[in-house]
Amino acid sequence: MNLIDPARPGAAPSARQLTLLLLAYFGAHLASRVLISDALELDEAEQALWTQQLAAGYGAQPPLYTWLQWGVFQLTGVSVFSLALLKNVLLALTYVFTWLAARRTLPAPLALLASASMLLIPHIGWESHRDLTHSVLVTTLAAATVLVTLRLLERPRPALYLLLGGVAGLGMLSKYSYAVLFVALALAALATREARAVLRSPWLAAGALVALLVVAPHAWWLLDHWQMASDRTLAKMDAQPGAVAGMVRGLGSLANALAGTLGVFALACVAVFGRDAWRARDARPRGAQCAWWLRYLAALAALLVAMVVLGGVTHVKGRWLQPLLCMAPLIWFGCRSDLAGHPRLRAWRRLLVVVAMVLLALLTLRPMADGWRGRPGDLNQPAAALARALGAEGYDGSGTIVASDRVMAGVLRTQFARAQVRVWSPGMSRPQIAGDVPLLLIGTAADADWLRDSAAALGLRGAAAEIDLPYRYSRDRQSHAQYRFVLGRAPQSSAPSVASAAHTSSTSGIVPACPKLAACGNQNGSAR
Repeated sequence: MNLIDPARPGAAPSARQLTLLLLAYFGAHLASRVLISDALELDEAEQALWTQQLAAGYGAQPPLYTWLQWGVFQLTGVSVFSLALLKNVLLALTYVFTWLAARRTLPAPLALLASASMLLIPHIGWESHRDLTHSVLVTTLAAATVLVTLRLLERPRPALYLLLGGVAGLGMLSKYSYAVLFVALALAALATREARAVLRSPWLAAGALVALLVVAPHAWWLLDHWQMASDRTLAKMDAQPGAVAGMVRGLGSLANALAGTLGVFALACVAVFGRDAWRARDARPRGAQCAWWLRYLAALAALLVAMVVLGGVTHVKGRWLQPLLCMAPLIWFGCRSDLAGHPRLRAWRRLLVVVAMVLLALLTLRPMADGWRGRPGDLNQPAAALARALGAEGYDGSGTIVASDRVMAGVLRTQFARAQVRVWSPGMSRPQIAGDVPLLLIGTAADADWLRDSAAALGLRGAAAEIDLPYRYSRDRQSHAQYRFVLGRAPQSSAPSVASAAHTSSTSGIVPACPKLAACGNQNGSAR
């Protein structure tokens, strides 16, 4: 099946030019994230916690992002830099894969624009930089899947079938919603006569086997923890099968998520191109690539509506659509190849440059603005100052830290890489803590009851102390961050057996120092 437009005027940017562009933009984002704050957002904090050990599963999310983050930590240390490095590399790869796919289907002047225009999808241009992890990875693998699929449809080869299977397996290990993308692509292929021959190849079974081998370790884990993973996923979707009111609410939520995902891009198209945004300038046929993408969109729409009507999904988040619609600019330009010589194309390029600079500036200034307004967020927490204050109080950075919430625990993990860090509340299964080691219990000033009950449950004796520190970027006389902690040594009786530790890891939300491939979930799960 030939998706290539034979009339591709102009020259595509060289690999060197694209590399320099990506290094400049994502290098600036990396530097910005490292410089603006040494504290963490929620998803970053969870990765700092989960990477204390390798496991086949982590709560309600597949493990691939955490495995990658663990590897980066081994190379560069546990730090904000390491967290931001992985994310920006993945985002850059998303643009690269999309550009490579666009080069196969679009006139050269539009290929780079089709990739760069993903900046106009808010969850890619903004939220992915602000605080997303698994959604970033699944979007990267969605772009890779599109690229491999287009190459396979253009010229089927055994290596591409195997590569598609590998990418599909990694996609399922990144986020379960990847399955929707893959099924939609498969349905689009089934609906295309020329593509059916690709699906009849015996090498497709070989590719499927590769995918199964890739997901096998996590699938085996998931069999033992299906209830935990599925319950949290269904809770996020607020699934209510069979309720008419729920269907209406679900369809409204889906429409709202679609508008939030594609609204900015659509408005920008109308603002720049006017009526030409939806009306072709000539009678040139749309071509095979446009027909292919329209079938994909039809299949995707059917799957999403089925999830609402048949599956009872009543709540759809915009970021869930990110990997499914990240190729929206590629689809639009693919169906509008006549725009290659449009006089407003230069204005579109300028718009993308302005948007990129504005997004970088806003992301950099966001914690500063929060601090100046007296509404500090997670990035305004005084992470390094807290670590220094705890050191001055006698904590040497070893042993075990038990924190009252995930964000604080993740922050302390980046500051005290030698310590084992847990999130725990009395009433949960007892955490795995080695005996006769330094033990630090810490929470905010509002966690006085938690601190008292935790200290009693863990057998830690000693008076609670307080630390009062100004928020990052705060003004004089604004409220301070207040912490309460108890520092002592863990009693010998606090170390449970290995069997108890394994039970703790799968049910309590602790992030324990568990054996390799143990089930080290987080009770609260990730909302991302």
